[in-house]
Amino acid sequence: MENITLFGDSLFNGYRNGRDTNLITNGLQKALGSDFHVTNRSQSGATTADGLMRLQLIDEDADLVVLEFGTNDSASTWGLPSNLYAQNLQKMITAIGASRIILVGPAYPNPKNKTIMQYYTQESLDRYNQIAQNSALEHNIPFIDLIANFSKLLQIESYYQTDGQHFSDQGNKVLINLVAEAIKEKQANKNSRN
Repeated sequence: MENITLFGDSLFNGYRNGRDTNLITNGLQKALGSDFHVTNRSQSGATTADGLMRLQLIDEDADLVVLEFGTNDSASTWGLPSNLYAQNLQKMITAIGASRIILVGPAYPNPKNKTIMQYYTQESLDRYNQIAQNSALEHNIPFIDLIANFSKLLQIESYYQTDGQHFSDQGNKVLINLVAEAIKEKQANKNSRN
């Protein structure tokens, strides 16, 4: 059995109606099946700085850690400078071990929601996403590009809750499918080398 640890922010916590849920944990467990065990160590509102302080929560026996940070880091008011985001990502990758990571880039907020978009710009989102992508390439880590996947969706509002930041059931389904696909692909590549 492969032990999977989710380590990120409110997206992985399936944040809904002001509280965390098990929507992502349970949905991913169902998508992966009984050959995998999914544990979630995410913290809503977390940046990479918060993640660094919580690395000890990652299960030592985790075969795979799905690292999902960047959305909060890239926010204009509560985020971190991009150079600090890059440094923190690097530290987390080193501490966890690149060979057991899948890296998820920042999420794409609903571009039609003016309330949430006052905290984000396309330029900022692209910059932080590029930092995450570069880190993944440098360390040969599978990368999930949420911005690329969500920005091409039609009727994009239906993939978000009213806050424009967190996903609806439809959006969570996209997230779960992307993560499950990346985990299965990494597992298949590992098995083909053995």
